[in-house]
Amino acid sequence: MKNKVIEVRNLNFENVLKDISLNIFEGDFVAIIGPNGGGKSTFIKLLLGIYESSSGHIKLLNKNQIGYVPQNVTNIDIIFPATVDEIIKTAFAYRNSFFKKISIEENAYITYLMNQFDISNLKNKLIAELSGGQKQRVMIVRALANKPKLLILDEPNIGLDTISQEKFISCLKEINEKNKTTILFVTHHLEPLKECLTKTFTIITPPTKYHKNQAA
Repeated sequence: MKNKVIEVRNLNFENVLKDISLNIFEGDFVAIIGPNGGGKSTFIKLLLGIYESSSGHIKLLNKNQIGYVPQNVTNIDIIFPATVDEIIKTAFAYRNSFFKKISIEENAYITYLMNQFDISNLKNKLIAELSGGQKQRVMIVRALANKPKLLILDEPNIGLDTISQEKFISCLKEINEKNKTTILFVTHHLEPLKECLTKTFTIITPPTKYHKNQAA
C-alpha cells in the first residue's frame, strides 16, 4: 500500500476555499486546476503553512522533504550578491555548514539539472543579472536539487519557452517514475501534462465546490 503524502480534511479559508478534502499518495503526479482567482495558489500556501486555515486539517511531509517553486518567481527582485550556483545550493540550507556537506553525487545531479535547463553557462552569474525566464529555470533546478519526496509547483512553466517547457515536463516525468517523487502541479493547461498525470483536482471558489477526477 502506498504511503500517504498529503491528507486534507474539511479545509476552509475565509471566503476563498470551502470544505476541501483530498488524499495524495507517494508517487502520484497531480494537477491542481481551476479559474484565475479560484484559490489554487491559496491552497498551496495553506499546505506549506504560509497561510493559516480558518478550520480543517492538513497533514504532510516534513518541510525538509519538500521542494517548492512559487508563482511569479520571475517577478522576484533578487538583489543580494549571490551566484546561480549559490542560489541552487541553498536547497541544502537545512543542513549545518551545507556547502561543505554537498556530496560528489549531489553536485553531479545539480550539474545534470543545470544542463537539462540550459543554465550551466550561468553558473557563476549573479542571480540579479538574469532574465525572468532564466530566474524561473534556476528556481526550478533549486527545487529539484535535493531530490525532494514531494515537489510542489505553482504554475512553474510561466516564463519558459516551448523547448524549456518540454524538457521540464520530461524531467518531472523521469523523477516521478524513477524516484517515486510525488508531484503537485498547479496549472491552467493540462495538455502538456496529460501523459504524466495520475489525478486531477479542480478548485472553484465561492460558492466553493470541490471535486476529484481520476485521469485516464
